[in-house]
Amino acid sequence: MGIKVMDFDFSPFKKAMIDAGHSPDHVEACFADLLIILHDAENTGRAHAMIEGADEALHYVLADRLAWRRLGIAIHGVEMIHDANAYGTLAFNAAWENTRSAFAAHGIDLPVDYLSDVGGFRSAATCVRRPQEPGEDPEDPIFKKAA
Repeated sequence: MGIKVMDFDFSPFKKAMIDAGHSPDHVEACFADLLIILHDAENTGRAHAMIEGADEALHYVLADRLAWRRLGIAIHGVEMIHDANAYGTLAFNAAWENTRSAFAAHGIDLPVDYLSDVGGFRSAATCVRRPQEPGEDPEDPIFKKAA
């Protein structure tokens, strides 16, 4: 199906984060967490709730629509949706369990109750990354995160 996550070049997005004033260590940590989520999505097809650091990296990828589409097709065969309105919903709760499972496989424990841990690097972000459903338009404002 073309590229896979391990073959995707994240270097332009890492550079953009550094150019925006983030430290190289912060950038690497953000992308390491994003890759945990993306690899699990590629291997399982599951939706994931984002965590703050990974979401920060993801927004640099989202800025390049073509790269975002290519990455979604590599993972799911369809574009991915970055749903900025899912936080606190049943769908988010299910996606959080997928995220917890992905990180647990790397020896990283995330809290069962994401509402109990707010504001940290690995706290739940207010977004969900999931495959696009038929008929959904990724350009629809409902899928855009407010600044």
